[in-house]
Amino acid sequence: MAMPSKFKYNSQYAIISLTASLILIVLMAVSLGLSHYLLTRQLTDVAIKLEHEYGQRLIAAKSQMSEVLAMLQKKQETHCSEETIKLLKLKLFIQSDQPVPWVKFNDENIICSAIGRWPTPPGGKLLSSDIDGYGLVKATNINTINKQKMIYAIATDGAAKIFVPVQSTAAINRVLADCQMCGGINIKVNGHDWVSQNTDANPFASIEYQAKDSQFNYTLITNESARNLLWLTVFLLLMLPAALLASIGYLLRDRVIKFYWHRRFKSGLKREAFSLAYQPIVDTKNEKIFGVEVLLRWRKKNGQWHKTSSYIKILEQDSVMPLLTKWMIKTALSELKSLLKSNQISRCSINISAKQIEQGQVLAYLQYLANNGYPVDQLCFELTERQPVESWQQMLEFISGCKQLGCRIKLDDVGIGYGGGMLIQQLEFDCLKINKAFTKLLSNEHNQPFVIRSYVAIAKEINISLIAEGVETEEQAELLKELGVHLHQGWLYSKALPATELRAYLLSH
Repeated sequence: MAMPSKFKYNSQYAIISLTASLILIVLMAVSLGLSHYLLTRQLTDVAIKLEHEYGQRLIAAKSQMSEVLAMLQKKQETHCSEETIKLLKLKLFIQSDQPVPWVKFNDENIICSAIGRWPTPPGGKLLSSDIDGYGLVKATNINTINKQKMIYAIATDGAAKIFVPVQSTAAINRVLADCQMCGGINIKVNGHDWVSQNTDANPFASIEYQAKDSQFNYTLITNESARNLLWLTVFLLLMLPAALLASIGYLLRDRVIKFYWHRRFKSGLKREAFSLAYQPIVDTKNEKIFGVEVLLRWRKKNGQWHKTSSYIKILEQDSVMPLLTKWMIKTALSELKSLLKSNQISRCSINISAKQIEQGQVLAYLQYLANNGYPVDQLCFELTERQPVESWQQMLEFISGCKQLGCRIKLDDVGIGYGGGMLIQQLEFDCLKINKAFTKLLSNEHNQPFVIRSYVAIAKEINISLIAEGVETEEQAELLKELGVHLHQGWLYSKALPATELRAYLLSH
């Protein structure tokens, strides 16, 4: 035999868990997007910095090359002589903060500079040139320890070419060293591949930046471990305000819920979405209608009805309820006025909570209606036990005032809410109403109706009547009559009806 599961589905916890999961997913997605944005922004800034430094060096190089060309033309130098080297040294001494320019005369296969002469290095390739005589050449500087890759600016005239370094792998690596997020780089010049470092890794994010004022194209790839750390940092930073907002929301949840329902209740009143239905109470001794219970109905915008149990507890706590109670009383007395005065219905029962009574507005309103000809003396107020009694004095005054007006007082859903026996002991009720949960148990042959028997005994002891609600089967009705409960209310006799349908029902019964 399988053991019963102890797990019980709780819709409230399910909604909270689902909401928390959705928030977590949203935070993860936002943090992922934000970290991607920050990475892209930083990599773009690095590309812009590389381009800016290159641009500054290119401007200085063009000025330097123009001066060297002018000097060579003035001295009419046509080959790499000792005099040429002296002139270049003099230029280097005057502008010691500038790179060393190279000179290659057209009729020679050597490089001439302020630091001497050497053979033309192999592998040089012209990348671009323009009509002003300037261009870019990629080559390897064999004079450096690691023979690093270089980009040279070039200027030409009839006798010589001048080269000045404007970009190098060393300069690029200096910039990349300050970028924690940078993992690899690929640089093209005028469509030609020049530098490619650490581009084999699977990148999370990469950016491609095409310089606006040069032929350089930069592709920067992020460092994966730094990217993960950034994402985690952003996620945790987002979690802090999210946790704060969640805490504030949790603390204010009751107010938010109350405000939400209050707006809906006010909207319902404004668009006249509330209406009344009347469920007959049958006296089984003579098979006649004894009275009706007034039930509130709330129509949705799509024409369907709200389930009463989904909102009634909140409504009873809302500030709209006093106004709605007055509307219910007046509407019921207006719709049933002729039926009440002709005694086709003896009593009209309306639910009222302890909070509504303690607000102290109902008695004065009842007196106002009585003064204007409404049959207030045929009302019966059903005190619900959904809320505890906080002021016994106000409760006693209300019951006394109602009795003076001829109203009856009934204890609704006896035994399942606040108060119970204490209410019966302290207050003078005219009737007790047995909850449908006890009525339903009568259909189970293994359940003994000792609770109902106890209320029958109490009713006899204090000489008041009993009503059983939720009567749905003939079996329940017969058992209730055997127990001494003769006032029945339930679907066996009728569902709750609008006033027009109630009149037709009374004619046929």
